[in-house]
Amino acid sequence: MRIPVTILALSLLAAGCTQRADSIGAMPVSPSQYAGASCQQLSDQMETENNRLKELARLQDEEIVGDFRVMGADLGSVAAEGAGNQQAAIAYSKGKINAIDIAMRRQGCAM
Repeated sequence: MRIPVTILALSLLAAGCTQRADSIGAMPVSPSQYAGASCQQLSDQMETENNRLKELARLQDEEIVGDFRVMGADLGSVAAEGAGNQQAAIAYSKGKINAIDIAMRRQGCAM
């Protein structure tokens, strides 16, 4: 009876995991939506999106209250009660930054 309770407790801990901002991948965003923008507009959008990503990453990382390890195995990070997970917003922001970067390279903009 004790083993199923332990497994259930570990499952609940793993379900509440929040990823660190730097481990979240970028969502695919098409650079074609930036094709008509000038280099200055792209540069401004890149700066705005980088600032937004920094703020989202700060919020995400503040929600993490501890890492759980069992016998050396990393079970992830657990979010505070009622934490706001910014994972989707971070992935989208990273995707936009990648798309803007591609659009800037295609247009030969200085970086």
